[in-house]
Amino acid sequence: MVAPNRTAIEDRRKLPLEKPILPGTTIGGEVGTFYVDFVLWNLGMDRSQPLNGLVDTGSTFPQAPASLLDELGIERTDSMRFRLADGSRTELSLGRVMLELDGDFAPVRIVFGPEGSSILLGALALESFGLAADVSNGQLVPAEVPQ
Repeated sequence: MVAPNRTAIEDRRKLPLEKPILPGTTIGGEVGTFYVDFVLWNLGMDRSQPLNGLVDTGSTFPQAPASLLDELGIERTDSMRFRLADGSRTELSLGRVMLELDGDFAPVRIVFGPEGSSILLGALALESFGLAADVSNGQLVPAEVPQ
């Protein structure tokens, strides 16, 4: 057996470990918010609504008010229990939409939010596009997608 080269091992230990930027995460773990423009399409791609939504990596799914999703003809496919930002729990419907972000498209599940609720772009939507949230610069950035 060949003994490892101690100098090479010690040199590797001195190298900074570069953490990958994962999709749906916030870079640097900063807390903050910013808004982005995107478009929601029904699955038939015949009705759409341009929106400006809050990038919220603490939220799992994108969300829009139920009335808006109903106007687009989005079908409620199932429901799920959610813990809201205020700590309360509720059951909300989910559906499927096509989300357009900077000219790219991805099918995503979306929450039918209560009336008056915020329009959110959650972590799963960002993952669908391979993006992370750079809160300090108020922008979405390409991430390293683990395979």
